[in-house]
Amino acid sequence: MSDAALRTPAPETQAEVREDVAVLSIPNEANDNENLSLRQQPEARMFELPKSIWIAMIGSYAVFLAVLLGATGGSRAAFAIVISVVYIAMFFGVARVMLGQSKPQPASPLDRSGGKLQSLYGPLGRLEVYTQVLVVPFAVATFGIAISVIAALVF
Repeated sequence: MSDAALRTPAPETQAEVREDVAVLSIPNEANDNENLSLRQQPEARMFELPKSIWIAMIGSYAVFLAVLLGATGGSRAAFAIVISVVYIAMFFGVARVMLGQSKPQPASPLDRSGGKLQSLYGPLGRLEVYTQVLVVPFAVATFGIAISVIAALVF
């Protein structure tokens, strides 16, 4: 469709003045051709997290699964741990595949000295972002280490 077709003016209309209503009414078409339709834009959001955060998350889950495998003796819980590995690989793999479908990602603002990451609640510094993103993976890894210590003390 050409831009000319999108810009066809509405027919000349006279403003309708109704005496029983105090509002000036201008008739419109059902299809408003005077305003350009917005073209679809590709998704503009980026991950904006440094690679070190992703590596720390994957490392935390790897520590958890490795310690859990060691704490359970390997063979007794190996099937459940393999299923967990598959789910974690899918979680990070889907994000990686989706990232490969988009344009190349720019460097993270946190890679620059004093860089801030814009969030819904305002700009966050490097330490704040790392704390928010890595608190759960580190807690999971710590939980796995605690299970291993308890298993070593009990058995």
